[in-house]
Amino acid sequence: MHKFSTREEWLVAGIEEVRSLFDANSKPLPKNIRVSCGFPSTALRSGAIGECWINTCSADGAFEILIHPKLADPVKVFEVLIHELCHATAGAFNHGVNFQKIAKSMNLTPVGSGRQPWKSTVGDADFAKVYGDIITSLGDYPHAELKSDRQIKKQSTRMLKAVCPSCGYTVRLTAKWASQGLPVCPCGDHLAI
Repeated sequence: MHKFSTREEWLVAGIEEVRSLFDANSKPLPKNIRVSCGFPSTALRSGAIGECWINTCSADGAFEILIHPKLADPVKVFEVLIHELCHATAGAFNHGVNFQKIAKSMNLTPVGSGRQPWKSTVGDADFAKVYGDIITSLGDYPHAELKSDRQIKKQSTRMLKAVCPSCGYTVRLTAKWASQGLPVCPCGDHLAI
């Protein structure tokens, strides 16, 4: 059942439903937040599924949130929405300590790797208990997954570098041809990988 006719109406209603939860954690949401289904600026390169633009970037001082259109599951959309809303709270625009504190209190847990584990989050064990009724009350997310054919081309073959130990002459060849035998350098020595 579609309670809302657009994704944006659904997302805006979701924000209004969670304002009191942010208030309860002493991290009120700003009044001026826009949210939309759209491609984050680094989505193709980084795989980002959500993005929050700081209010100083917007001509009218609004925080701008984008939720990637490949997301159609309402729970996953809500997890990303909560993550991006955490960025809109005071002092939490990056993934530092302030963001981590509010994200934890809003039932998110890190799943990222390396030096920035909080760059990617999911709902923790209590996420469904805290937000389940809200998500259910919003009804179906009025969206179908958008699959993009604009993906970064994957390298289909790995070229091996063969170098002459005598003169440094270099060529690249596939593993298939390297397994047949390495070429001979113009200087007469055999190339090595």
